[in-house]
Amino acid sequence: MCAGCPENVVITMPAGPPYTASDELTCSSDGYPDLTYSWTVDGVASATEITQALQEGEHVYVCTATVTINETETCSSTATVIVTAFSKY
Repeated sequence: MCAGCPENVVITMPAGPPYTASDELTCSSDGYPDLTYSWTVDGVASATEITQALQEGEHVYVCTATVTINETETCSSTATVIVTAFSKY
């Protein structure tokens, strides 16, 4: 198989709305080989996992899926959602 850049990055929403702070978004993509994921919330680096916990209030969540083709070459793609989450209490 040859390397493939991620083309279809998808953010899966938790059950809702309404959404609650600490509910999790999940990112997935079709890139190959193994993908790495990173999240930003309102432009600030956040998680480096496949999931991202929602924060209270309205925020812009961006998931970036990255494939490392060789040690010096990478390619990536992103997906963005705007979500409002409410306090758990």
